[in-house]
Amino acid sequence: MSGSQYPLKTLFYRMFSLLVVIPLVVVFLVAAVILNHLMRTSAVNTISAFQETVATTLYTDMKSAALQLSHFVYVNNGEFMELADQVYHSTGSQQYLYSQRLEQAFNTAMVPSQNIIGGHFFMKEGGGVSVKENVSVADEWLRKEGWYTAAMQRPNNVIIGGYDTSKHQLTGNTQKGRQLMLVSAMAPDYITDRSGNIELVAYFTTSQVSEILQSARSAGDMGTTLLLDENGRLLFGDMGDEQLAAWFNANGPGLKEGTFNRRAALEEGEGERNHLFIVSTLPYTGWRIVTFVEQASVTQRVLGVGLALFLVVFGLLSLFYVFSRYFLDSIVMPVQALADGMDRVAANDLTVQLQPAGHQEIRRLIGSFNQMVLSLSNMLAINEEAQKRKHQAEMHALQSQINPHFVVNTLNSIRFMAQMSGFDGIRKMAQALSNIVACSFRSSTSFYTVRQELDLLDSYLYIMRIRYADSFEVRYEVEPDCQECRVPRLTLQPIVENAIVHGFACMEEELGQICIGACRRDDELWLEVSDNGCGMDAAAVEAALNGDPLQPPAAGAGTGR
Repeated sequence: MSGSQYPLKTLFYRMFSLLVVIPLVVVFLVAAVILNHLMRTSAVNTISAFQETVATTLYTDMKSAALQLSHFVYVNNGEFMELADQVYHSTGSQQYLYSQRLEQAFNTAMVPSQNIIGGHFFMKEGGGVSVKENVSVADEWLRKEGWYTAAMQRPNNVIIGGYDTSKHQLTGNTQKGRQLMLVSAMAPDYITDRSGNIELVAYFTTSQVSEILQSARSAGDMGTTLLLDENGRLLFGDMGDEQLAAWFNANGPGLKEGTFNRRAALEEGEGERNHLFIVSTLPYTGWRIVTFVEQASVTQRVLGVGLALFLVVFGLLSLFYVFSRYFLDSIVMPVQALADGMDRVAANDLTVQLQPAGHQEIRRLIGSFNQMVLSLSNMLAINEEAQKRKHQAEMHALQSQINPHFVVNTLNSIRFMAQMSGFDGIRKMAQALSNIVACSFRSSTSFYTVRQELDLLDSYLYIMRIRYADSFEVRYEVEPDCQECRVPRLTLQPIVENAIVHGFACMEEELGQICIGACRRDDELWLEVSDNGCGMDAAAVEAALNGDPLQPPAAGAGTGR
């Protein structure tokens, strides 16, 4: 659809919307989508890096606990195993002595580690021996744990388990709440345990992951990170939130490794909300690190940056709008007004006068338009007046034609009366005069043939002969092929009249001779009038040819022009 079909103002707004508003809105929307993607990616990358830190710390703690346990079991050919067996099977002071030796050996072997809470030897006969800290739970309960069963199935291999100290009191008074306690367990074979009475050795150590998770949770922007065991059950990180613990115990087994969005009721007293989950697996253990953050918190950061971006786009639109209004008021609207004014002029309205507005060039254009309309109006008024005068002149001319026609009719009447009375000279003279008068007042014909011109000249010469008493003669030298050539009417009459009136004025007795000739030379018609009159001297001829004023003629003489 052509833009010329719309008014300039409408076209301007359409083009402004198409080339400015829509592109800016599209840029804003695209930027918002990209920003949302970047914010989400940044959040995922930040959380993934944090999870790597947690995994590295946890793996380091597990490796350290495994090495300490292995060292304790294998050092000095199982000396500690024998001491534990002696403590278990002795009584009284003997048991106390062995206990002190075991405690001293344990402390010596574990220096400089400060994260060991205690150790425990599980005896095949039931019961056990504790080192540094007594185990607060029954051995039968511990023997049913997964790590215990796994260690029994893989002798001489360290198996790691974990507990949340807020939920389980495993050791004595030194145990603190909201800590991750790692249990490293090994079932020695008959070669390692020469006594053959020890079923399993376990170490209880605290992990630095506890402090890392708590500090990240207090930061707020890192979301909430929890540990799930190999079965997907909540291991650590709920910090006493029962609703959170219940949800993960119910849904933890179904959380697969990766990044995804999921609706969940994870906040106490709140309904389901959309959350971003990042799940990674800890090598060698099957444990999973799960971090979730409410999608609204990520979106809120996007909205903050998006608001700034919106303000920038809105500012640009405002500047474009201000410029557009200025452009519209100073150029478009004056041009539109000028176009409307031209339409009014085209509709014959010559009273249009526009108010100058806009830029200097537009003002000049409007001023020229106003002057043009005024000039056109004046020209039409002058033309109308001229037409009126022309009409009046035509009326006067029409009225004045009454007299010539009356004269011609009268002459014809005189000619008819003279003919009836037998006065042939009067008849001929009336006929000649009638021909001349009729020719003089004919306005419809501007050209005569040479033949018609000569006939009219004969009538004129007939009258002049009577006036001048046959004092001159006329001779014609006209070639036949010139008869039908057209010439302006009354071309020869003034020249012949000058010859008679001026050329023969000073001649007394001599007979005047006039020769009228017509011939063709190539494509030209030559007319010639000659006489034997007094003529002109050389000075007068030169003055006439140069257009100089002539000397006043003598009385009764003159120069025809």
